Amino acid sequence: MNTRPVLSERASLSAFMNALWREWSPAKRLPAENSNLSGQDGTLCLPLTRPEGVLQVPLQYFSLSGRHRFDGTVHFVPAGGPAFAIDFAQTVSLLAGEPALAPDIDDSTRRRFLLRVLDSAATLLDADADHQAPSWPDAGFLAAEQGLVYGHAVHPTPKSRDEFTREDHIRYSPDFGGHTPLVWFAVQAGALWQARPGSSFLPDALITSDPGLSTMMTRYPHSEGWQWLPVHPWQAGVLRRAPAYHHWRSRDALIDLGEAGTDWFPTSSLRTLYSPHAPAMLKFSLSVRITNSRRVLRMDEVMRGQLVRDIFSSKQGKALRHRCPTLGILHEHGALALTTLDGHPLAESFVIFRDNPFPPDCTSYVMATLYQEGANGTASMVSRLIVDLAAQEQRPLTLLAMEWFDCFLSVALKPLLIAQADYGFLFSAHQQNTVLTLKSGWPAGIWLRDGQGAAFHPETIAELTGQIPGIRSASTLAFNETMANHLLGYYLIVNNVLSLIATLGVDGLVDEMRLAERLRHSLLALRRTSPRFPHFIDYLLDSPMLMSKGNFMLSLRGLDETANPEDSFRSYVPLRNPIAAAANPESHQ
Repeated sequence: MNTRPVLSERASLSAFMNALWREWSPAKRLPAENSNLSGQDGTLCLPLTRPEGVLQVPLQYFSLSGRHRFDGTVHFVPAGGPAFAIDFAQTVSLLAGEPALAPDIDDSTRRRFLLRVLDSAATLLDADADHQAPSWPDAGFLAAEQGLVYGHAVHPTPKSRDEFTREDHIRYSPDFGGHTPLVWFAVQAGALWQARPGSSFLPDALITSDPGLSTMMTRYPHSEGWQWLPVHPWQAGVLRRAPAYHHWRSRDALIDLGEAGTDWFPTSSLRTLYSPHAPAMLKFSLSVRITNSRRVLRMDEVMRGQLVRDIFSSKQGKALRHRCPTLGILHEHGALALTTLDGHPLAESFVIFRDNPFPPDCTSYVMATLYQEGANGTASMVSRLIVDLAAQEQRPLTLLAMEWFDCFLSVALKPLLIAQADYGFLFSAHQQNTVLTLKSGWPAGIWLRDGQGAAFHPETIAELTGQIPGIRSASTLAFNETMANHLLGYYLIVNNVLSLIATLGVDGLVDEMRLAERLRHSLLALRRTSPRFPHFIDYLLDSPMLMSKGNFMLSLRGLDETANPEDSFRSYVPLRNPIAAAANPESHQ
């Protein structure tokens, strides 16, 4: 019988092996009939030189979309010796020490990588997955946000949070059901940086909506020059060691009020907090390395969210909203930070105020939780939802699954493709920053969060220059067509849409190639409308390979993709494109 720790370790193994397989060319699949250690869909074989031999990892399911499932076992076959089973820790120790895997990195980098992999796996084993298995329609927005137990499905360290203790995980992590009040600072105007005039009044709505903060405004009124800065309680420990904090306290311009008010809940992104009573969600800088980067916001990221809001108020933005009513953007309405001694914002203290349209019981779900393998080895949340719909409507399961997928393409994917192809708006809509709204179980709307992942066609930026102050100077917003193809191809298609296809395939609802064919038909229909910027649709239809971000090598090398985004772009590797393959599906049976 499967137990939760076994399933959790299998999830760590699958995420690790999926990432490695994409990026290491010596990794090969051996058909089931050629191995006595095979899973039902073959074996992943990984050659080793130290010690000499082969790791054999049985495949439970081989995915045409590139997200495979493993049965959780690994065997080492030494040169000239019999095979024997090894556990996850032994497996990753052998691979982390393999000289042929990134031969240019040193042993200390390999050791750090190994520790992060094992820390991630230990965190996953420790998480209380049993009580967090959200199901439609009982689960609401918050249950799905805190139900993402396994994390990134194609990453060697999906749950690594280097600076967190176990107690921190329990209190501040969504997968542990964490919740906490905010820390509040009362600050004078000179100590508070604001992204735009008026941002300093954004906390007022949070305070008035929270009965636990009813006396704060009277104790520290605006009339005496006081403003309020909400602070993530873990990050407060970092800020209390900052020179700016002590500088302003010594001048009676900052009063640390400690924790106050009702609880807030970490969402799937960890550093964004949600409260059912609040009119805004709060995205904080967090001095924690999560997957590929340390999550301290940069000034250009903060300002990008402000620009995205402005762009959707432009003529082009309004036209897109009118044309695509199922697309919603969680706008960022301002940002605050402590001011440093030289007048700049203290990056570690950034907080962004983001729209919160979600009551806790609404059926709007982060896509990553919909795709995640269910607890106790059950099917994913999205597959269980479709099975329930088929039973309710008394219709064939495969037929209904394909219709549900078609509805998803129309409601969720098509608006994002139109945004790029006709307006030059590029959104890195990966599965953790997209939220799908369901109505009676069917896709009804898509919400996009995280303006930091937005970019624009150079022609679009030129057109918006007269409407949006400062947009032309934001050089990081402009992407050429090749870069846009790779960026959108990975985040929107590989990470998101192909993950949905793989999920429905591995759960046995419908063959992946049939879904790839339907995706191709949808793209062809959009291409026939003669879009203004057709390069991305053409790339999806015609390129035999899609580019996929190299999460394994980024993690192995210890690179921070936020601080050095060029490292992220250099990491991209080719992945077979099932959309192009669907033009001739018979050759891929």
